[in-house]
Amino acid sequence: MKTSIALCTYNGEQYLSEQIDSILTQTVKVDEIIICDDCSKDKTIDLLSSYVEKYPGIFKVYQNETNLGFIKNFEKAISLCSNEIIIISDQDDVWEKDKVKETIHFFKDNPHFDGVFHDLKLIDNENIQPSYLNWKGIKNSDVIQEIKNNDLFPALVKKGSFILGCALAIRKNALEKYDLKDFPIAHDYYIVQKLSSKNKLGFIQKSLSSYRLHPNQVYGLRYNSDKKKEDKKSSKKEQNFKENVWLYLEILKRHKQINPNEDEKKTAFYSTFIKNRDSYLKALGFLEKKIYILKCARYHYLDLNFVDLFRI
Repeated sequence: MKTSIALCTYNGEQYLSEQIDSILTQTVKVDEIIICDDCSKDKTIDLLSSYVEKYPGIFKVYQNETNLGFIKNFEKAISLCSNEIIIISDQDDVWEKDKVKETIHFFKDNPHFDGVFHDLKLIDNENIQPSYLNWKGIKNSDVIQEIKNNDLFPALVKKGSFILGCALAIRKNALEKYDLKDFPIAHDYYIVQKLSSKNKLGFIQKSLSSYRLHPNQVYGLRYNSDKKKEDKKSSKKEQNFKENVWLYLEILKRHKQINPNEDEKKTAFYSTFIKNRDSYLKALGFLEKKIYILKCARYHYLDLNFVDLFRI
């Protein structure tokens, strides 16, 4: 399998050499490095020119005439890749030596997956966190189980998108297969949600690169992670609704956003929503349930109709 690296740069001279060198010293050599520069004002282009001169058969550097922004710049870089496997790269990270090897092995061993992501280390000045996912409070074993149960997409909606673009690789044919173009949101959010909604995104548990936290990042994790607001205390009934009914409303909404030409009612997510909705309703008192169904039917909520008054 031949590989293409999609790397975007913007004023990245400070860390760019370390990242590129980590790509060039992989145990399995990369075949192509596509770099799209988004009108850098520092010495990024000079640095890239030196690599092109030393490795003319590998590097292809494109300078944008106008600043596209990170979303369109990554879309451009990904579209310009010509090889079977596309590995996405930031300009300020560092790859482990076996990242390409592990990625290729995954795709060879798992032909049913069209994309894969891996865990990362976090570099914050001199401090290193061995697992980005654990730092986020997410167990690798939980991710494996979510993929097995086709629950990765719901998990991304529930927890927020915890998969970073710099940990992502896809098959080139996935671009056409899933209509991955004209990205409406950040490339990693869009690709990850699109593939996970089809259960086509796999996971490598190893930390195959180091993600650098610094205040000059173009895009990525917040330098100081936001403290989550504590949820107000709610009753068991309210919690049940939030976790099992409202969550799946959001999942179906997100599915429609990223798959606008598909009928979300034909998905397993819709079946789970109906099951959870009916279970919630059946737990209500008789009169409370009937009144609630009538209100929902009137305002076209929870996909309930007046006939459900007699069914549930």
